[in-house]
Amino acid sequence: MPRCDGRGVEAAGTGRIVTAGVDRHELRQIIAGLSEGVILVEPDQTIAYANAAALAMHGAESLDELGPTVDAYRDRFCLRYRNHITSNQYPIERVIAGERFHDVVVEVRRADKPDMDFVHSLRSLVATDRDGNPSCLALILKDVSDQFEAEERFERTFNANPAPAVITRLSDLRHVRVNLGFLEMTGHTRDAVIGRSVYE
Repeated sequence: MPRCDGRGVEAAGTGRIVTAGVDRHELRQIIAGLSEGVILVEPDQTIAYANAAALAMHGAESLDELGPTVDAYRDRFCLRYRNHITSNQYPIERVIAGERFHDVVVEVRRADKPDMDFVHSLRSLVATDRDGNPSCLALILKDVSDQFEAEERFERTFNANPAPAVITRLSDLRHVRVNLGFLEMTGHTRDAVIGRSVYE
């Protein structure tokens, strides 16, 4: 029999607590086919649902493999921030805290398969009830592994190229990258070139 402890109700036969009076069936149908990964987290730190895209972005085939709770997720997956954000909290913990964020890039590595890693761009979605209390917490994931691999390959090639080269941003015509060949040819330092306009 489902139990209620004030926080929620046990989903029949699952041992998982879900928010009382909330049926996420329709929501699950909506997000099931999205290309973005979506992980639904209950306020009690239970991972209630993950669509197929979110599972694939973790190299997982089932929700149990992802982890039934935030603690289990943390044990199974090692995360490292790529965009220089200093935080000791996993993004999934930040969602539970009600924090709204976007464009957070992390490297994700499975603890049991260290050769399997991904790069995710993350954002949070915190829906509230009429009283302003968090009622639905979601972590939205986009797999950007291919993009980061391509950027790393480009950087290696660009930096290894002996021919002078500079990259200029079209929006404001400022230099954003310069290689050693360009610096040697002009005698400038990297700091003297990066951020400068082509007209300077």
